[in-house]
Amino acid sequence: MKTLRTLRSQAPNAALTAGLAVTMSAIPMFGAVAQEAADSTLGEELSTITVEGDGSPANTLEASTGLSRLPGTVQDTPQTVQVITQQTMQQQGVTTLEQALRNVPGVTSGIGEGGGGMNGDQFRIRGFQAKGDIYINGLRDFGVYVRDSFAYESVEVFKGSTSESFGVGTTGGAINSTLKAAHLGDKYDVEGQFGSGPLYRGVFDINKQFGDTSAIRIVGMVNEQDVADRNHVESNRYGVMADVGFGLGTDQTLHVNYLYQHGERTPDYGVPVVTPQFGDVARFGSLGQPVTEFGVPRDTFYGKVTDQDVTDVNMLTVNFKKEVNDWLTVSNDTRFGYYTRDFATTVPGCSTGGSRGSTPTEAQYAASCTGQFFAGMDPDISFGGGNPGYYQESWSVQNITTLTAKFETGALRHELVAGIDLNTTSSERTLVSVAGDKGTSTIWNPVYENTTGYYLYSNPYGNNGQRDSSANDFGAFISDRVWFTDQISLLAGARYDSYSSDYSYWTTTGGGQWVNADSHTTFWSPKVSVIWEPTQFQTYYVSWAKSFTPQGAFPTNDITVVNADQQDLDPEDNETWEAGFKVSFLEGKLGVTGALFRTDKSNAFYTDPVTGDTVETGENQRVQGVELGLTGTITEAWSIQASYAYYDSEIMTSTTDEYVGNEVPFVSTNNFTLWTTYNLSKAFHQIPGQLLVGAGVTYADEYYTNTANTAIIPETFSLDALVSYEKDNYRVALNAYNLTDELNYAAGWGNRAVPASGRTFTLTVGATF
Repeated sequence: MKTLRTLRSQAPNAALTAGLAVTMSAIPMFGAVAQEAADSTLGEELSTITVEGDGSPANTLEASTGLSRLPGTVQDTPQTVQVITQQTMQQQGVTTLEQALRNVPGVTSGIGEGGGGMNGDQFRIRGFQAKGDIYINGLRDFGVYVRDSFAYESVEVFKGSTSESFGVGTTGGAINSTLKAAHLGDKYDVEGQFGSGPLYRGVFDINKQFGDTSAIRIVGMVNEQDVADRNHVESNRYGVMADVGFGLGTDQTLHVNYLYQHGERTPDYGVPVVTPQFGDVARFGSLGQPVTEFGVPRDTFYGKVTDQDVTDVNMLTVNFKKEVNDWLTVSNDTRFGYYTRDFATTVPGCSTGGSRGSTPTEAQYAASCTGQFFAGMDPDISFGGGNPGYYQESWSVQNITTLTAKFETGALRHELVAGIDLNTTSSERTLVSVAGDKGTSTIWNPVYENTTGYYLYSNPYGNNGQRDSSANDFGAFISDRVWFTDQISLLAGARYDSYSSDYSYWTTTGGGQWVNADSHTTFWSPKVSVIWEPTQFQTYYVSWAKSFTPQGAFPTNDITVVNADQQDLDPEDNETWEAGFKVSFLEGKLGVTGALFRTDKSNAFYTDPVTGDTVETGENQRVQGVELGLTGTITEAWSIQASYAYYDSEIMTSTTDEYVGNEVPFVSTNNFTLWTTYNLSKAFHQIPGQLLVGAGVTYADEYYTNTANTAIIPETFSLDALVSYEKDNYRVALNAYNLTDELNYAAGWGNRAVPASGRTFTLTVGATF
């Protein structure tokens, strides 16, 4: 028998102290320039902005939003927006969208929800589900896959209700990735990356101009990886992006872009969460935690050799922009997407005894997996979570036409944005069933191989053997920003959506038949902002917005779209208030942001983690808080990107009275990210080339995984570092992650969590010609 102890309580505070020390070290140097910053804020003339090596501004407030329906810069946008530039991603050795989003406090990853689980990229923003709120070049990316960042120029996160700009969903915000685009001039980049796991990765980026105003850019990637500190978990993929640009540098541009990515990975559903009861509460506390918190090694993998996630992504995107004259611009963006997925997984569990939904007796608990685990035994785990797998094909087509007009009516200046958003999606899924059983695995000694006679097979005529779903959305949007004076303006807009979804599935009931259900919803998504800009370096605003999420909103990445019991569910209704500021110091080189916000979600949906059924809980949830940011350069050699978010969450109403007043699941109270670099060659001119050192901190408080607040995912802390050297056309960089080797979690759900890698390293070698 094993003697268990809670490891988290033994963790030293040195890790957090080290991270704070990195941050606090900036204060003396910042204080030295504080007076200069205050003076520069009063300037009326916009000075030269410091630009990073990739052409984007170091102060990301000066960056473009990248969206035709949100014209202007981040500074001009009256909501919290955080930009992760290509240079930041390169410095950090980022390889996926999930890694890039670690720079954004308040964004968390989920494992996947419902029968069979969706996995792939499953994000939450400010605690609210955002799995359908992922965009590329402003168009929705409907696929379910792990997104490699090889083709990304930047990543933008728009926080708060943004249906007026993006359409359905976007309760907590939206995530947009801007792809690398063809540009004038010739450039050739190649890069190799090697690291713990092991990791082997190569990327090439070729841009070639042809003619006076045309160019082609081709970016390719191959990634072979055994995930560090996770047994049997692989993440292999390759991809290519080609972008052809016409009319570059003129008033009429056309980009035709094709993106392909193939992935073969092991879906990792992590380790079970165990919740002490009865006498074990006195020893281990009352909250459920991952078994790794009690000594189970973080590399323990409970999946099986048959687990797989094979994906193919094909996206063809056409972006057209015409500056008709000095006051009117027309843009048209079209995307066709085709996705396939061959998915099978194993979902581990460790029950507390008794029947589902009931409280076990003490005897039942003692005989259960959790009871035996806390008694120091090695109990059998269960395998559940719905069907083991499926094969899915999905299609999507979206077209957005946007008109931007700048004009005057009397003494008033206007910026009018109007357009039409048409999109249709469809998905066909075939069940994969199992023959035999997975055999026996225990908490401490899981078995990776299946028993003899166990195999997967296509089962289209089993119960729920086929699921076909589709959705169509017609959206029309309009907004007008009116300047009453040079400093004071009002931005008001609304979007109308007519949304319909259809779902059919095969059931064995009555000898076998198709069951159909459909749903149709119409709604308005308004937004109003009052903006004060006393100088070109200062923006202050108050904004209000509403958004809606209908049942069956995302057919390609929902477990079920809508069935007969769910077709009449009302949409989720979301409302956000935000008051904030965006101010640049040091002649525009350093940006400081701050915002107070409150988001209320009414009529929240809940997806059962075992059955996949979606129910209308009637819960009202509130998340409110403050977000602060720092972006840009403090001196010529020193750059910084830092963000802090404090969230206060509460379940306002619930059909279960004892849940009222609880915290909203997946919301960490304190969240902090920092990435700072110092160019030693600029400080010490005798050093040839560019010698760069950097450090990063990521911290997030623990969060609850259910509305009952009975289980948590513990706090996250990672201290990272960089040393890079660049001379002439060559660059070499060494990155270190999680230097203090903390036990962190990459993702979580109600009854399981995925341990993150411990201390790891990567070496990158690159050349530019």
